[in-house]
Amino acid sequence: MKIETVLAQIFSEIDRAEKLHPDWPTDPIHQAAVVTEEAGELLQASLNRDEQKGTKRQMIIEATHTAATAIRFLKNIEESENHE
Repeated sequence: MKIETVLAQIFSEIDRAEKLHPDWPTDPIHQAAVVTEEAGELLQASLNRDEQKGTKRQMIIEATHTAATAIRFLKNIEESENHE
């Protein structure tokens, strides 16, 4: 997959997620928990694929969700963090 396609999918997912879930946690622990939840879903999709119970498409979807939430984390950490 070309990087342009990957980035377009991630940015599209960010837009979708921000509309669907506009309230992003304000503290870094809960923000990181959202990223971790998505990474866990990616791991589950990968395990399912390995066991022939899932698809490559599902892994791509979960990887895109993980990347989008990681970007939301980075985007919002500056806005919510008052100290370093």
